[in-house]
Amino acid sequence: MPDCGGGPIEQGHDMAEVGTGAEESAAQRSRSYHILDILRGIAAMSVVVLHFPQAFAPIAAPGAYLAVDLFFAMSGFVLANAYDAKLAGEMNAGAFLRARVIRLLPFYLVALLLSTIELAYFYRHDGLGMAVALSTVLNFFMVPVPPVGFPDNPLFPGNFVAWTLAFELLANIIYAVSVSRLSSQKLAIGVGASGAAVAAIAIVRGNLNGGAYWPDVHLAVLRVLFSFFLGVLVFRARATGRLPAISIPAIVPIGIATLALAWPVPASVRGAADAVVVLAIFPLVLIAATARAPRFSRRIDRLLGDVSYPIYVLQIPVFSALVLGAARLSPHLLQASAPWIGVAVLAALCAGSWLLAQRWEVPLRRRLSIWAGRAFGSEPDRQPSQRTGQRPTGP
Repeated sequence: MPDCGGGPIEQGHDMAEVGTGAEESAAQRSRSYHILDILRGIAAMSVVVLHFPQAFAPIAAPGAYLAVDLFFAMSGFVLANAYDAKLAGEMNAGAFLRARVIRLLPFYLVALLLSTIELAYFYRHDGLGMAVALSTVLNFFMVPVPPVGFPDNPLFPGNFVAWTLAFELLANIIYAVSVSRLSSQKLAIGVGASGAAVAAIAIVRGNLNGGAYWPDVHLAVLRVLFSFFLGVLVFRARATGRLPAISIPAIVPIGIATLALAWPVPASVRGAADAVVVLAIFPLVLIAATARAPRFSRRIDRLLGDVSYPIYVLQIPVFSALVLGAARLSPHLLQASAPWIGVAVLAALCAGSWLLAQRWEVPLRRRLSIWAGRAFGSEPDRQPSQRTGQRPTGP
């Protein structure tokens, strides 16, 4: 899930998003679009449930692959909020992209290390040593791996959810070099065209659950182009007053988004349902979630925002270790202990992610931002978006 991208949505996808600890003032860090923080946390957890059903049954989230599209849309809103004016002024695309890479890098590299160890172990008898080495090198730079022998030809063999981060960075590049200077009218035409393509593919294909493997890489491109730049459009409409500032109870967008991710839609109408969710429901959720001005964040808002990106990017190596380890201990251990074992490991991952974020990741990003500012002859960006206003952060 895009930086489906991290951090309370002071950042963007997203699935890890745009600000860094070094970039924010204390006042900015204390405010957020709190509903987006909550949505990011819920979406990240739903993706874990989707990917590891054996650890959570009977809890299920059959539509959680759509969390990616929600992450992309929130990230587009957050990044436009933080950088539209800056990129139209003195900030260049290089400085913007350095900030994005620094935002994603620490937890991404931890996940890459763990997943590479697991990948090498899993394929140790299959003659794929060179393929594992090549995938590690390319994925280090967030470059998808060409088909080299892995089953189903994944873009990121060790941590397949990382495709959302790579394609969000692609959207970030497009945004920085062109869209930030493009009129909203022209941008709307592009969003409409990509949305029509997404709807057509959803109906013909039967769902939007794709993007992690080379055969459906076209779907990855269309999903990020539509949802990310839709988020940019929503921000511009709100910033220019075209969207009313209305008071909507937080439970409304949160509840609707949760139902969209968890509702068991029949397979016969799944494609049409996915199209409706991505093209209509999620845009309305984003509009409702940003209807109120950023406010001082509460502990639960900040916690969910802080842990959403690390949960998302670390889920595959952490829960894969759980599944493999449990199977070695007893073939029926997971089935007998679900959903409590899944809930317990997810809670531990949340706690560990929060501690790592506070004690290690944020200070490291601050140092990287200072170093990058000196190395490239510019000051670190110290005034990003107000919180949510994600890893980012997709399945």
